[in-house]
Amino acid sequence: MYAYTAAQIRAAEKPLLDAQDSTDQLMQAAAHAVFEAAETMLAWPTSGAPNPECNRTLLLVGPGGNGGDALYAGAELALHGYPVDAWLITGTAHEPALTAFKNAGGTLTDDPLSDSTTLYRLTIDGMFGIGGRGGLSLEVGNLLEVLEVYTDILAVDVPSGVDADSGEVSDIYVTADVTVTFGGWRLAHGLAPECGEQLLADVGIPGRTISDELQAQNNRGELTQIHRATHAEHQWPASLTRLEAARISGSAPGPYDNKYTGGVVGICAGSGKYPGAAILSTAGAVKATPGMVRYAGPQALEVVRAHPEVVATDSIAEAGRVQVWVYGPGAGTDDPSDLRELLNTDTDLIIDADGLTLFAENEVLRQLVVKRNAVTVLTPHDGEFARLREAMGLEESNRLAETKELAATLGCAMVRKGRATIIVSQPSEAVEVVDTGNSWAATPGSGDVLAGLMGARLARDVAKSSPGASYGLADSVQVHAQAAQLAARTEYGEESTSASAIAEQIPAATAKLVQPFRRF
Repeated sequence: MYAYTAAQIRAAEKPLLDAQDSTDQLMQAAAHAVFEAAETMLAWPTSGAPNPECNRTLLLVGPGGNGGDALYAGAELALHGYPVDAWLITGTAHEPALTAFKNAGGTLTDDPLSDSTTLYRLTIDGMFGIGGRGGLSLEVGNLLEVLEVYTDILAVDVPSGVDADSGEVSDIYVTADVTVTFGGWRLAHGLAPECGEQLLADVGIPGRTISDELQAQNNRGELTQIHRATHAEHQWPASLTRLEAARISGSAPGPYDNKYTGGVVGICAGSGKYPGAAILSTAGAVKATPGMVRYAGPQALEVVRAHPEVVATDSIAEAGRVQVWVYGPGAGTDDPSDLRELLNTDTDLIIDADGLTLFAENEVLRQLVVKRNAVTVLTPHDGEFARLREAMGLEESNRLAETKELAATLGCAMVRKGRATIIVSQPSEAVEVVDTGNSWAATPGSGDVLAGLMGARLARDVAKSSPGASYGLADSVQVHAQAAQLAARTEYGEESTSASAIAEQIPAATAKLVQPFRRF
């Protein structure tokens, strides 16, 4: 699940293009993958479509190779009996592909919505790929407003208007239901939710594929790994690989494990103003592993009432030995003494929520992080990240680049939360991006649950002396996203959920993510 820059993809494609046996051999191989994805999508249930009987496809065609992919795919659809229209957004297109499309029975249109009786089931976005430059026109934007409501959208390579390297979007962009790409993932496939469900086809010429060239040309240690925690339950042809969750480890104790060997996490959270944060963060820890959870703070009595298995005290000094501390959810921003105390220990530490506010406001605390030998993990959402970046005097950039820069400057690990969560490790500087696949975790207290979950899993790994390249942080993000989706499920579909419900689903989410990798 490595992701590549546009320049790396082009470098891998070049020797294959130079070695083609016939015109557009590589392009036609890519187009066949688009055809397979399109034909699958045309078979999806159409209960929400204005006309359930419609199976017509519209191609949005740009002037370059991306448009050529769409036209060759449209030609295959037409040859298989599907009605296909193409709109050339600049009036020009890749000529061999356009000729093939016309010869197969495809038709051109100057205005896809001019005939109110014309309905489309599927739109294929072939306007601009990884080499796209400039924004989409207002005319295209007006059309997309209709198509994105009434049709499924299949994007070729990356949705038009989405930058392939940063995932950033233009003023007008395509929001795809599915994106199909070729040879290797692009960074945008992890960073841009606009890609929808992501598919990969390993295309090439006889005896050589793009992925072969990528592996030969690149050092994987320098690449970003991307994962998708959750996805729609669609079935795809075997030739199309879906972006999946990373392999994660379960929490089952071994025959010689006990409550200590499973990891001991300490939670320092909550205050008189925010008692719920203490309960939610300990809930995340309790549900994550069978290991011990300790709590230190002003809500000790309430935490034990909610979770009698937690060992609670009023202060850090009384808590006893732990492998990992979690500090910050609802802790308040008036007194930094507890955070200062934890930063002066050699215990691994996760700093979240109010802890991040203290950290951004206090130069002494930031210097303590820089000097630490133990693992320090910061878990900001975008707003908290902006304050940290400004406190360190760093320039604003795209999410991936600036997250890597801040983590390197502070010498700490970073979990930048969001629909696309970016995890940067130190000192290895390994980078992982998790497309959570849903946004049900955007609810109050959900981050507190994640902090406790993350702390418990990290404590388990420390106890087992087996921390991964990114300390297992991406695993926790995946579990949390999966738990949020499970918590939102009803017999009628997905609907609103809460942080408490998300915590309850952590064991089921963990089991679901572990299950595909078990061998019986």
